[in-house]
Amino acid sequence: MVQIALLLFGAEFVRTKSKYLWFIGLLWGTLGALVFFDGLDGQLYFPLKTFGFLLMIESIVTLSVASSGAGAQKAVLYFKGVTFLFCALVIVINQKYSNLLLSVMFGFSFFIIGLFVGVSAWVVRYPRWQLNIFYGLVQMFFAFFLFIHNQAAVSFFLGFLMAGSGLNCLFTAGRARRIRHASSVFQLIQPQGTLGHREWTLEESAALAALAEKQTGLSGNMLIVHIWTPEGSAEHTPVSRPVINRYIAAVDEDGVISTGHAALEVPSLLYISLYPAEDIDRSPSEFFRVLKATQDNDVKGSFQPSYETEAADWCHSDRQVIFTNYNIASLSAFWQIYSRHEIYNLTYRNCSSSVAYALEAALEGVLSSRSKSWAHTLKIFFMPELWIASQVRKRALMMAWTPGLVMDYARALSAVVHPVALPWSQRMPWKWRYSHQQGRAGK
Repeated sequence: MVQIALLLFGAEFVRTKSKYLWFIGLLWGTLGALVFFDGLDGQLYFPLKTFGFLLMIESIVTLSVASSGAGAQKAVLYFKGVTFLFCALVIVINQKYSNLLLSVMFGFSFFIIGLFVGVSAWVVRYPRWQLNIFYGLVQMFFAFFLFIHNQAAVSFFLGFLMAGSGLNCLFTAGRARRIRHASSVFQLIQPQGTLGHREWTLEESAALAALAEKQTGLSGNMLIVHIWTPEGSAEHTPVSRPVINRYIAAVDEDGVISTGHAALEVPSLLYISLYPAEDIDRSPSEFFRVLKATQDNDVKGSFQPSYETEAADWCHSDRQVIFTNYNIASLSAFWQIYSRHEIYNLTYRNCSSSVAYALEAALEGVLSSRSKSWAHTLKIFFMPELWIASQVRKRALMMAWTPGLVMDYARALSAVVHPVALPWSQRMPWKWRYSHQQGRAGK
């Protein structure tokens, strides 16, 4: 989450404020450890009931204003409100049984996520995949810990997350020290081998950083993230597998696999859509082999010329996420360098990862004006959409970018970059209807 926030705030913010990351990371991690150990001695000091009521108030406010959200914001607000309300009700109803139920819920969630991360890392074999397997084992171990110690589920859950985010903040602070006057935040947060199985050269880094420092924004043009979902792009009706069809691939009745597609467009300026130059064998017998993100699975790639050409040859995208505030200089610099390497890898350098990295380059520094005030800076850090974006990005980097993950990532970032104009107090249903009626009366 911190890495995405620093990207949106830009290089100038990192140069002047990165020193505070050490203090924040150390303080937050220490508080997380204290909250975690508070539940071990049997005498819980954590105000569980108070936390539950505060969580309930937050969820009710969120659900009240969700209907007034625009596009992606509406879905994110409803998701947050329903999730928080359910957890709040479980906490408030009965403290003894709430701990038991929450420990089971959190435990199964961590176990499933940890197992999925470990298996995915073993199958895909990203660089440093062993570290991801270790991270998955840590999550599974914590799941068993919650099953056995259910006397303070909320304390253990919050403490574990806070300690982990504190360590991540310290790691980010260490990387932020590398930034200099002409450096780009985008390069600091990119995974190893964004350009393929190699690192950025000094010349490429200098070219990217020089253009990324230019003025942000572009009037009269939108940035559009196009998504062809696996279900929407399948030739025949796919077998109903909701989560798998959304985030991995859809299989139709004939056994043909559809992974969907993603592209990024700035009309009349650039179009980023990466395909393999020749079709990859995606039959069930070969699918697990080509999933490995190893260099022997690299094939020659091909960038499509325009959205119109691609839609005419195939079909129109069934989902779009639109940005009006973005850094065209940083995006153009990224594209000039990225397009030189026509390499395609089904999991390591595919259409979805190309769009995700291009979108991150396009959003560098777009919130720099809001970072001038500490109040606005803290407000952005506490936006639930920023947390959702970080979770989606984390899952994608541990496994692989897919069109479904790119769609969720773009929607969450859109909600951060283009927030609802009115504050929550002005977007209650009764005030919303009243202002709408007043507006119609004035016409």
